[in-house]
Amino acid sequence: MRVKEMMSPAAESNPFDALRDAILRGMAHALSNRVAALGGISGIVDPGQIWTERLSKALQEEARRLEDILRLMRLLPDDGRGTPGAVELQPLVPDVVALHAYHSALLQVECVVVHDRATMPVFANRPRLVHALLLAIDEAKRHARARGARVQVSYNGDAERVTIRVATEPSPTPPARVVAGESGDGGSIAAIGSALRAAIARVDASRDVVVGEANGELRIDLTVPTLAAGRRGEHAAGTARPTA
Repeated sequence: MRVKEMMSPAAESNPFDALRDAILRGMAHALSNRVAALGGISGIVDPGQIWTERLSKALQEEARRLEDILRLMRLLPDDGRGTPGAVELQPLVPDVVALHAYHSALLQVECVVVHDRATMPVFANRPRLVHALLLAIDEAKRHARARGARVQVSYNGDAERVTIRVATEPSPTPPARVVAGESGDGGSIAAIGSALRAAIARVDASRDVVVGEANGELRIDLTVPTLAAGRRGEHAAGTARPTA
């Protein structure tokens, strides 16, 4: 059964709530596995046993996995009071891709990141940008799943703005079968774009979103001002306000 079929009416009215819940369910399962692994390690330790290098490495590896889960989990909350600031895309984008990978229903869809170390920091509300990217990746994965394709996330820009592109592309190793009934299996790009823009507007009303098609593949572009451009805009808006 697809996740959408299990949504409550409230969840259906807010696509991000349903996506967040699916990710959290995956994280809860991952945490359960890590706790079980730690319990297994502790169960084989004899109080009189000499502490071995193998045991030490096993515990360090489990601690690292727990830290990774917690780091990604911290990307989800947004109390609405956050202010825009500097955001480095180089570490953030891979984390967002890894966070969405906890959505077990779309885990089999490959999602790769094309890094650009020359891209400047952007000016954005970090949690809201994360939420917008998660929605874009989710839609792209559904489209890719229906076509037996994969998703690529890339970003580049100039001194004024940066475009984060989430696009589907043919997979180098297509699956034996594709899944029918997803949005990409028949839904028009226009319909996908309208629904996605509405969903992103709910989590980040300031985000510019362009949804299109290139060579039969879905392409989603999110445009973000660079840190320098954002600071200039913020300063100009502040000086334009009438004084009391």
